[in-house]
Amino acid sequence: MFNRIVVSLLALIIILIGGMGTYSYLLNQRLDVLNEELNEKLRISQEEQAIGIGDVADKLEVFKDEALDGINRLAADLAENRAENAAEIIYLEETIDDNLDTIYSVRLALQGDINDLSGELSKSLLDAGDLYEEVVGAVVRITDGERVIGTGFLIDNAGHVMTAHHVIESLTDIEVVLTDGSIYSADVTGSSRISDIAVLTLDRIPDVTPLEFADSAGVTIGQPVVAIGNPFEISETLTAGIVSQLNRFIEIGGNSQAQWVANLIQFDAAVNFGNSGCPLFNSRREVIGMVVARIGPELGDGINYAVSSNKLNRVSKELISDGTFDYPWLGVVPLDLTPKAALDLGLASINGVLIGEVVPGSPAETGGIEVDDIIISMDGQEIRTVEELSSFLGEFASPDQAVSVVLLRDGASLELTVVIGSRSS
Repeated sequence: MFNRIVVSLLALIIILIGGMGTYSYLLNQRLDVLNEELNEKLRISQEEQAIGIGDVADKLEVFKDEALDGINRLAADLAENRAENAAEIIYLEETIDDNLDTIYSVRLALQGDINDLSGELSKSLLDAGDLYEEVVGAVVRITDGERVIGTGFLIDNAGHVMTAHHVIESLTDIEVVLTDGSIYSADVTGSSRISDIAVLTLDRIPDVTPLEFADSAGVTIGQPVVAIGNPFEISETLTAGIVSQLNRFIEIGGNSQAQWVANLIQFDAAVNFGNSGCPLFNSRREVIGMVVARIGPELGDGINYAVSSNKLNRVSKELISDGTFDYPWLGVVPLDLTPKAALDLGLASINGVLIGEVVPGSPAETGGIEVDDIIISMDGQEIRTVEELSSFLGEFASPDQAVSVVLLRDGASLELTVVIGSRSS
């Protein structure tokens, strides 16, 4: 029984060993097949990779060639641009050098003008104290031998003194006192009531530097001014202010001898009785006007008037040479336009002078000017007010002078030629 079991086990073992051998053989065969397949795939893969690497290498070679070509072109462009830029830089440097030379030359040329302008600016700053010291010696007191009536000032080296007509019009004896106290007798050389200007001649020539006239056409509103006169017999008094307005036309005096005077500078430097005839100075120590009037103290203060220096210069020359001044005369009664009158006449502004009356036989009538005409310019100068009309006649027109007059008549513009007449001083 035991033997049968042993034999059965041995048989089973033999069968198992045989099966395992068979399996092992078959497995080895399968492994060999798989190994061959794997080797084949590896071979194919290697071949494909070799081909791919070759393609990549070819592409890299092409890219390298293209990159090198691009780099070479860029280098060539940079070299060319460098050459062009170098030429431009040289041109710019030369241009800058030329401009610097030009700027330097201009600067040298302008340096004198700059210095002159600096001097002008310094002069424009009014130093009243220095001005007073330089000019006060030429400012004089006009007296009747007992009291100071007004003020005057020396205008030349021939002993001529200018003052206001209304200062000397009632004097029979005139004594002039200088700042050093010296006394001079004076005679009236000539006088113009219409201009309120008089020129005296001293009995001897004082050793004093005369004053100089400015061009009053250059006077501007707001510029500083100084007046030196003898208010209330307080001699050589200085007051300062500014120009308030130009070309005023006012009535001087309140009696039968009252006179309308043109070409007046309005200013606010304080003046009082006794200042009449005193000089009004600009910052250059030049006379821009002569004080003739002020608003009455019962009406207000700070509004004073001086005859313009251009008119002073013009009138004084004729007074010295002829003893009289033939005042330009148009022969009309001029009126300022009111807003209502302007609107009634169909005008858009009040600029212009309305003719209220034409004197028979006057230059205006002869020249064709009629009542209700509106004068808007004379010899190219705009005429907006009666003040401007009167100032034009007093400063720019002369007797026997032909003047172009532009006016409006019934809404239409008309140009006439009028020969200016004259009236006695």
